[in-house]
Amino acid sequence: MKRSKSVNLVVVPLLAAAFLSGCGNEEKETAYCVDQENRVTDNENCDRGNNSSFFWFFGGAILGRGSFAPSGGERINSTDKAALAKRGGFGSSARSGGIGRPTGKTIGGGGFSGGG
Repeated sequence: MKRSKSVNLVVVPLLAAAFLSGCGNEEKETAYCVDQENRVTDNENCDRGNNSSFFWFFGGAILGRGSFAPSGGERINSTDKAALAKRGGFGSSARSGGIGRPTGKTIGGGGFSGGG
């Protein structure tokens, strides 16, 4: 009996799942209110917009109150409305208070990445 050179049907779903999992790595960007030492604080401190001691930090990590923002992100003074608007602001999901604010932008993700 001659063997078929076609792909075993068990392999096809596994390949499809591997490919699709590489496309689902997108996350929503979040801005965090930080103090002069890059420590995450309540959004209220930045929302007031009258204290230049607080900044909006734009980065990809999920941060909690009291944690430090990592290096490599973008930091904009909370009183600099023009720079915040130029950056894209916070989109329609802006809300007051709490920790972190979605910007409406998607970060990361992309296509299939073959490790090597």
